[in-house]
Amino acid sequence: MMYKVNPVVYITALFLMFISTGAFAELTYIDPATNQGVLDQVVQKFGTKARGWHTALESAAIRLFWTLVLISMVWTFGMMLLRKADLGDFFAEFTRFIIFTGFFFWLLTNAVSGHNIAGTIIESMQVLGNQASGQTGTGHGNIMDVGYKILMLGISNLSVLDPIDSALAFILSVIILVILAVIAVNMLLLLISSWVLLYAGIFLLGFGGARWTTDFAINYFKTVLGIGIQLMVMTLIVGIGSDFLTNYYGKMNQNIMNFEELGVMLIFVIAFYVLISKLPPMIAGIITGSSINAGGVGNYGGGHVIGAAATSMAVASMGLSKAAGAISSVASILGGGNSAIDAVKSAASVA
Repeated sequence: MMYKVNPVVYITALFLMFISTGAFAELTYIDPATNQGVLDQVVQKFGTKARGWHTALESAAIRLFWTLVLISMVWTFGMMLLRKADLGDFFAEFTRFIIFTGFFFWLLTNAVSGHNIAGTIIESMQVLGNQASGQTGTGHGNIMDVGYKILMLGISNLSVLDPIDSALAFILSVIILVILAVIAVNMLLLLISSWVLLYAGIFLLGFGGARWTTDFAINYFKTVLGIGIQLMVMTLIVGIGSDFLTNYYGKMNQNIMNFEELGVMLIFVIAFYVLISKLPPMIAGIITGSSINAGGVGNYGGGHVIGAAATSMAVASMGLSKAAGAISSVASILGGGNSAIDAVKSAASVA
């Protein structure tokens, strides 16, 4: 004998499915202890670890430097002896050699310690960007916060009574979050690449000990300046984009997911991503000598975003299908079917 089950049972079952996985989660987007987002935690921990690299690498660079100095000195003055240069030539070449060696050794020992030349370049470019944009930090945390809030808004407005619209709104919110996450990760890549360059790339300054390899040491500082310029430009763009995101999110309806609002937000985040991807490498190309169309550090291709969005849609579709199957199982146990089940399944197939 078949029993009719009240639709409230299905709604309650769906609600329990969505809250059960997060109710006892120990890993959350915001760390309760530090009140930091996941990307902020990565930045802080990676920066702390990276600063400990330079002691060992600087020692190795100094050994390489003096080895190359010895080789260069033997070669230079040996060639002068073979061509029987006079005392004046020896004195002039020795003076040039001492100035050359002393200058590059000063750069090596003051790149990330002492005067902290390279570190000051990076920090000053970021400070300039913050002062011009009127923000503190890099701004990637604010971007992720807005994306996370939009996702939570999409989840909170899921409804079995209107499954198709709920599913589409949820998928759009996931796509928006993915694109904003890519933008935030680009900022993270720039920060991490600057630390790797500063504290691990210092070994390259050891090649300044010989005139044949000084280009490696010079390129180190050119690349540091290029990364600093990219950080400054990206901070400027993120400062403007973060204000727009916050403003747009404040105007969104918190009770009902509106497709027009989600469409406007999606268009903006795509434009925001393109600006972040293209402008910083283009400006930094003035320093590094790369072409205007060069990608640069901290730049994902558009195909990555499309692929990530497609993956998000597939995952969302699988989630809806599994949810529908679970509710069907609950309904069969309770002894009846309902049109709400078919509606959720159709939403999953559309997604």
